[in-house]
Amino acid sequence: MKLTLRTCDKEDDFWRVRNFLREIFLLSDRLEFSAHVALLDHWRWHYIETCHETAPFDQVTSIWETADRQIVAALHPICHDEICMYVHPRFRTSALEDEMIAYAEECHADSFEGGKQILYATVFPEDTQRRQTLTRCGFEYRRARDFYWWRDLDITLPDMPSTLGYEIRSMGTEAELPARSWCSWRVFHAEEPNENYDGDYLWYKNMQSAPLYRRDLDIVAVAPNGELAGFCTISYDDYTRSAAIVLEGIAAEHRGHGLGEALTIAGMRQLKRLGCTRVFATANEESTNAMYRLVMQACRTADHWVKIWTPDKG
Repeated sequence: MKLTLRTCDKEDDFWRVRNFLREIFLLSDRLEFSAHVALLDHWRWHYIETCHETAPFDQVTSIWETADRQIVAALHPICHDEICMYVHPRFRTSALEDEMIAYAEECHADSFEGGKQILYATVFPEDTQRRQTLTRCGFEYRRARDFYWWRDLDITLPDMPSTLGYEIRSMGTEAELPARSWCSWRVFHAEEPNENYDGDYLWYKNMQSAPLYRRDLDIVAVAPNGELAGFCTISYDDYTRSAAIVLEGIAAEHRGHGLGEALTIAGMRQLKRLGCTRVFATANEESTNAMYRLVMQACRTADHWVKIWTPDKG
Protein backbone atom coordinates (compact mmCIF):
# COMPACT_ATOMS: atom_id res chain seq x y z
CA MET A 1 0.00 0.00 0.00
CA LYS A 2 1.35 3.42 -0.95
CA LEU A 3 1.53 5.84 1.95
CA THR A 4 2.10 9.58 1.90
CA LEU A 5 4.36 11.20 4.47
CA ARG A 6 3.74 14.80 5.38
CA THR A 7 4.26 17.24 8.24
CA CYS A 8 1.19 18.34 10.17
CA ASP A 9 0.79 21.88 8.91
CA LYS A 10 -2.51 23.01 10.34
CA GLU A 11 -4.45 22.90 13.58
CA ASP A 12 -6.90 20.31 12.30
CA ASP A 13 -4.04 17.82 11.94
CA PHE A 14 -3.40 17.85 15.68
CA TRP A 15 -6.96 16.80 16.44
CA ARG A 16 -6.80 14.09 13.78
CA VAL A 17 -3.64 12.67 15.38
CA ARG A 18 -5.35 12.92 18.75
CA ASN A 19 -8.32 10.85 17.56
CA PHE A 20 -5.92 8.43 15.87
CA LEU A 21 -4.30 7.78 19.25
CA ARG A 22 -7.69 7.06 20.77
CA GLU A 23 -8.49 4.61 17.98
CA ILE A 24 -5.28 2.58 18.26
CA PHE A 25 -5.41 2.75 22.06
CA LEU A 26 -8.72 0.90 22.00
CA LEU A 27 -7.40 -1.57 19.43
CA SER A 28 -4.53 -2.32 21.83
CA ASP A 29 -6.89 -3.32 24.66
CA ARG A 30 -6.21 0.04 26.35
CA LEU A 31 -2.61 -0.79 27.13
CA GLU A 32 0.06 1.77 26.43
CA PHE A 33 1.56 0.25 23.30
CA SER A 34 0.72 3.71 22.03
CA ALA A 35 0.56 6.74 24.28
CA HIS A 36 -2.58 7.74 26.13
CA VAL A 37 -4.15 10.80 24.52
CA ALA A 38 -3.59 12.73 27.77
CA LEU A 39 0.16 12.42 27.28
CA LEU A 40 -0.10 13.91 23.79
CA ASP A 41 -1.97 16.84 25.34
CA HIS A 42 0.67 17.15 28.06
CA TRP A 43 3.40 17.24 25.42
CA ARG A 44 1.69 20.08 23.58
CA TRP A 45 0.45 22.21 26.48
CA HIS A 46 3.38 21.66 28.84
CA TYR A 47 6.49 20.37 27.07
CA ILE A 48 6.01 22.75 24.12
CA GLU A 49 4.07 25.70 25.54
CA THR A 50 5.94 25.94 28.85
CA CYS A 51 9.20 24.00 28.63
CA HIS A 52 9.87 24.77 24.95
CA GLU A 53 11.37 21.30 24.56
CA THR A 54 10.51 21.25 20.86
CA ALA A 55 9.22 23.58 18.18
CA PRO A 56 5.41 23.89 17.87
CA PHE A 57 3.59 20.67 17.06
CA ASP A 58 2.86 21.68 13.46
CA GLN A 59 6.58 21.90 12.76
CA VAL A 60 7.65 18.60 14.33
CA THR A 61 4.71 16.18 13.98
CA SER A 62 4.60 13.94 10.91
CA ILE A 63 1.96 11.53 9.70
CA TRP A 64 1.77 8.68 7.19
CA GLU A 65 -1.57 8.55 5.37
CA THR A 66 -3.37 6.36 2.87
CA ALA A 67 -4.75 7.77 -0.38
CA ASP A 68 -8.08 8.42 1.36
CA ARG A 69 -6.30 10.35 4.16
CA GLN A 70 -6.54 7.67 6.82
CA ILE A 71 -3.69 8.10 9.28
CA VAL A 72 -1.75 4.87 9.76
CA ALA A 73 1.26 6.24 11.68
CA ALA A 74 2.46 9.39 13.41
CA LEU A 75 5.78 10.53 14.81
CA HIS A 76 6.97 13.43 16.93
CA PRO A 77 9.83 14.22 19.30
CA ILE A 78 9.04 14.48 23.01
CA CYS A 79 12.08 16.58 23.73
CA HIS A 80 15.34 17.34 21.96
CA ASP A 81 16.51 13.72 21.45
CA GLU A 82 13.57 11.39 22.22
CA ILE A 83 10.87 10.32 19.78
CA CYS A 84 7.36 8.86 20.02
CA MET A 85 6.13 6.51 17.29
CA TYR A 86 2.45 5.62 16.89
CA VAL A 87 1.47 2.92 14.39
CA HIS A 88 -1.93 1.47 13.60
CA PRO A 89 -1.70 -2.28 14.40
CA ARG A 90 -3.36 -3.31 11.13
CA PHE A 91 -0.83 -1.38 9.04
CA ARG A 92 2.29 -2.10 11.05
CA THR A 93 5.21 -3.42 9.00
CA SER A 94 8.97 -3.48 9.38
CA ALA A 95 9.30 -1.38 6.23
CA LEU A 96 7.08 1.37 7.65
CA GLU A 97 8.94 1.45 10.95
CA ASP A 98 12.30 1.48 9.14
CA GLU A 99 11.09 4.54 7.22
CA MET A 100 9.90 6.24 10.42
CA ILE A 101 13.23 5.68 12.15
CA ALA A 102 15.18 6.96 9.15
CA TYR A 103 12.98 10.06 9.07
CA ALA A 104 13.49 10.61 12.81
CA GLU A 105 17.25 10.34 12.43
CA GLU A 106 17.18 12.99 9.73
CA CYS A 107 14.76 15.39 11.41
CA HIS A 108 14.83 14.89 15.18
CA ALA A 109 18.31 13.84 16.27
CA ASP A 110 20.14 16.10 18.71
CA SER A 111 23.75 17.21 18.70
CA PHE A 112 26.06 15.18 20.89
CA GLU A 113 29.64 15.58 22.00
CA GLY A 114 32.28 15.80 19.29
CA GLY A 115 29.84 16.64 16.51
CA LYS A 116 27.94 13.37 16.85
CA GLN A 117 24.17 12.88 16.75
CA ILE A 118 21.97 11.15 19.33
CA LEU A 119 18.42 9.79 19.26
CA TYR A 120 16.53 7.47 21.55
CA ALA A 121 13.19 5.72 21.84
CA THR A 122 11.37 3.88 24.61
CA VAL A 123 10.37 0.28 23.81
CA PHE A 124 8.58 -2.46 25.72
CA PRO A 125 10.66 -5.67 25.93
CA GLU A 126 7.84 -7.75 24.45
CA ASP A 127 7.70 -5.54 21.34
CA THR A 128 9.94 -7.79 19.25
CA GLN A 129 9.30 -6.01 15.97
CA ARG A 130 10.25 -2.57 17.32
CA ARG A 131 13.38 -3.96 18.95
CA GLN A 132 14.38 -5.66 15.71
CA THR A 133 13.78 -2.46 13.78
CA LEU A 134 15.92 -0.41 16.15
CA THR A 135 18.70 -3.02 16.13
CA ARG A 136 18.68 -3.05 12.34
CA CYS A 137 18.90 0.75 12.33
CA GLY A 138 21.91 0.83 14.64
CA PHE A 139 20.27 1.50 18.00
CA GLU A 140 21.57 -0.14 21.16
CA TYR A 141 19.65 -1.36 24.20
CA ARG A 142 20.06 0.64 27.40
CA ARG A 143 18.64 -0.49 30.73
CA ALA A 144 17.20 2.90 31.68
CA ARG A 145 13.73 1.62 32.48
CA ASP A 146 10.45 3.47 32.76
CA PHE A 147 7.64 1.86 34.75
CA TYR A 148 4.13 1.91 33.31
CA TRP A 149 1.54 1.35 36.04
CA TRP A 150 -2.20 0.90 35.71
CA ARG A 151 -5.24 -0.06 37.75
CA ASP A 152 -8.75 -1.10 36.78
CA LEU A 153 -11.29 0.85 38.78
CA ASP A 154 -14.08 -1.74 38.71
CA ILE A 155 -12.39 -3.56 41.58
CA THR A 156 -12.38 -2.41 45.20
CA LEU A 157 -10.09 0.56 45.72
CA PRO A 158 -7.57 0.73 48.57
CA ASP A 159 -8.58 2.46 51.79
CA MET A 160 -7.45 6.04 52.26
CA PRO A 161 -4.42 6.22 54.56
CA SER A 162 -4.28 8.58 57.51
CA THR A 163 -2.74 11.91 56.45
CA LEU A 164 -2.05 13.40 59.90
CA GLY A 165 -4.12 16.57 59.59
CA TYR A 166 -3.52 17.17 55.87
CA GLU A 167 -6.63 17.93 53.82
CA ILE A 168 -7.07 16.19 50.46
CA ARG A 169 -9.24 18.17 48.06
CA SER A 170 -9.50 19.48 44.50
CA MET A 171 -7.53 22.44 43.25
CA GLY A 172 -9.01 25.83 44.10
CA THR A 173 -9.60 28.92 42.01
CA GLU A 174 -7.06 31.01 40.13
CA ALA A 175 -6.08 32.63 43.43
CA GLU A 176 -4.43 29.33 44.38
CA LEU A 177 -2.14 29.23 41.34
CA PRO A 178 0.83 30.94 43.05
CA ALA A 179 0.70 28.41 45.91
CA ARG A 180 0.36 25.54 43.44
CA SER A 181 3.34 26.77 41.45
CA TRP A 182 5.46 27.11 44.59
CA CYS A 183 4.54 23.56 45.61
CA SER A 184 5.67 22.32 42.21
CA TRP A 185 9.00 24.09 42.71
CA ARG A 186 9.46 22.36 46.05
CA VAL A 187 8.73 19.02 44.39
CA PHE A 188 10.97 19.25 41.34
CA HIS A 189 13.64 21.73 42.49
CA ALA A 190 14.07 20.79 46.14
CA GLU A 191 17.88 20.90 45.88
CA GLU A 192 17.96 24.43 44.46
CA PRO A 193 18.03 27.58 46.61
CA ASN A 194 14.63 29.21 47.03
CA GLU A 195 15.89 32.47 45.53
CA ASN A 196 16.11 30.70 42.17
CA TYR A 197 12.31 30.51 42.05
CA ASP A 198 10.99 33.24 39.75
CA GLY A 199 7.43 33.27 41.07
CA ASP A 200 5.94 32.77 37.61
CA TYR A 201 2.80 30.63 37.66
CA LEU A 202 1.57 31.33 34.14
CA TRP A 203 2.91 27.90 33.12
CA TYR A 204 0.08 26.37 35.12
CA LYS A 205 -2.47 28.21 33.02
CA ASN A 206 -1.02 26.34 30.06
CA MET A 207 -1.65 23.08 31.95
CA GLN A 208 -5.23 24.14 32.60
CA SER A 209 -5.73 24.92 28.91
CA ALA A 210 -5.28 21.26 27.94
CA PRO A 211 -8.53 19.76 26.59
CA LEU A 212 -8.88 17.09 29.29
CA TYR A 213 -7.96 19.27 32.26
CA ARG A 214 -10.58 19.55 34.99
CA ARG A 215 -10.12 20.99 38.46
CA ASP A 216 -11.99 18.19 40.20
CA LEU A 217 -9.24 15.82 38.99
CA ASP A 218 -6.43 18.19 39.99
CA ILE A 219 -6.10 16.86 43.54
CA VAL A 220 -3.99 18.69 46.13
CA ALA A 221 -2.89 18.07 49.71
CA VAL A 222 -3.13 21.00 52.09
CA ALA A 223 -0.92 21.07 55.18
CA PRO A 224 -2.30 22.06 58.61
CA ASN A 225 -0.71 25.50 58.16
CA GLY A 226 -2.61 26.01 54.86
CA GLU A 227 0.39 25.43 52.60
CA LEU A 228 -0.03 23.22 49.53
CA ALA A 229 2.03 20.12 50.19
CA GLY A 230 1.47 17.94 47.12
CA PHE A 231 -0.60 17.33 44.03
CA CYS A 232 -1.90 14.65 41.67
CA THR A 233 -3.10 16.03 38.33
CA ILE A 234 -5.14 13.54 36.30
CA SER A 235 -6.58 13.77 32.80
CA TYR A 236 -9.68 11.70 32.00
CA ASP A 237 -10.67 10.73 28.47
CA ASP A 238 -14.30 9.66 28.50
CA TYR A 239 -14.03 8.34 24.91
CA THR A 240 -11.76 5.51 26.08
CA ARG A 241 -13.02 5.64 29.69
CA SER A 242 -9.42 5.79 30.83
CA ALA A 243 -7.24 8.34 32.59
CA ALA A 244 -3.57 9.18 33.03
CA ILE A 245 -1.79 10.83 35.91
CA VAL A 246 0.21 13.56 34.17
CA LEU A 247 1.87 15.19 37.19
CA GLU A 248 2.26 14.01 40.77
CA GLY A 249 4.58 14.98 43.57
CA ILE A 250 5.02 15.86 47.23
CA ALA A 251 7.00 18.91 48.37
CA ALA A 252 10.27 17.89 49.99
CA GLU A 253 9.34 19.10 53.47
CA HIS A 254 6.04 17.17 53.47
CA ARG A 255 7.23 13.73 52.40
CA GLY A 256 6.79 10.68 54.59
CA HIS A 257 3.12 11.27 55.52
CA GLY A 258 1.43 9.00 52.96
CA LEU A 259 0.29 11.95 50.88
CA GLY A 260 1.16 10.44 47.50
CA GLU A 261 -0.92 7.38 48.25
CA ALA A 262 -3.81 9.49 49.56
CA LEU A 263 -3.80 11.84 46.57
CA THR A 264 -3.79 8.94 44.10
CA ILE A 265 -6.63 7.10 45.83
CA ALA A 266 -8.68 10.30 46.06
CA GLY A 267 -8.18 10.79 42.33
CA MET A 268 -9.22 7.19 41.63
CA ARG A 269 -12.41 7.64 43.64
CA GLN A 270 -13.33 10.73 41.64
CA LEU A 271 -12.49 8.97 38.36
CA LYS A 272 -14.74 6.06 39.29
CA ARG A 273 -17.63 8.47 39.93
CA LEU A 274 -17.09 9.89 36.44
CA GLY A 275 -17.28 6.46 34.79
CA CYS A 276 -13.58 5.87 34.29
CA THR A 277 -12.60 2.19 34.32
CA ARG A 278 -8.78 2.31 34.08
CA VAL A 279 -6.07 4.72 35.21
CA PHE A 280 -2.40 4.88 34.18
CA ALA A 281 0.75 6.37 35.66
CA THR A 282 4.41 6.40 34.62
CA ALA A 283 7.41 6.55 36.93
CA ASN A 284 11.17 6.26 36.75
CA GLU A 285 12.15 6.99 40.36
CA GLU A 286 12.15 4.35 43.08
CA SER A 287 10.28 6.53 45.59
CA THR A 288 7.41 7.00 43.13
CA ASN A 289 7.41 3.33 42.17
CA ALA A 290 7.25 2.38 45.86
CA MET A 291 4.10 4.48 46.25
CA TYR A 292 2.46 3.10 43.09
CA ARG A 293 3.10 -0.46 44.30
CA LEU A 294 0.67 0.33 47.11
CA VAL A 295 -2.17 1.64 44.96
CA MET A 296 -1.81 0.29 41.43
CA GLN A 297 -2.72 -3.14 40.12
CA ALA A 298 -0.04 -4.00 37.55
CA CYS A 299 3.12 -2.72 35.94
CA ARG A 300 5.07 -3.07 32.69
CA THR A 301 8.57 -1.80 32.11
CA ALA A 302 10.00 -0.14 29.02
CA ASP A 303 13.63 0.25 28.01
CA HIS A 304 15.54 3.03 26.30
CA TRP A 305 17.20 2.28 22.97
CA VAL A 306 19.85 4.78 21.91
CA LYS A 307 21.75 5.55 18.73
CA ILE A 308 24.84 7.76 18.68
CA TRP A 309 26.51 8.31 15.33
CA THR A 310 28.75 10.61 13.35
CA PRO A 311 26.89 12.21 10.42
CA ASP A 312 28.12 11.42 6.95
CA LYS A 313 29.74 14.61 5.67
CA GLY A 314 29.76 13.38 2.12
